[in-house]
Amino acid sequence: MMGGHSDYKQPNAEELEFFLLQRAAIEQHAGRTFQDFEVVRFTQQVVAGMIYQVDIKVEGDEHIHVKIFKPLPHTGLPAEVQVVTTGKQPGAPFFF
Repeated sequence: MMGGHSDYKQPNAEELEFFLLQRAAIEQHAGRTFQDFEVVRFTQQVVAGMIYQVDIKVEGDEHIHVKIFKPLPHTGLPAEVQVVTTGKQPGAPFFF
């Protein structure tokens, strides 16, 4: 959907690989490392690239919400972890 975020989705293999590649940047942003790192769901928004909002289960019932910007391929720029919010509960809505 142009302009708005998609409904919650389960990642396919390619999306999951992309999110897992962001783990080091996510942990650096959060200021801690995570024992568990299970992508639960995400939304996406088409802009001048793609904005992902990702729900990741990290410890017990703790989830984190992550906002990632992936520029259009022709820019040659890498993806950027913009926001990491810790201490979320399962199923909590995204608020960035």
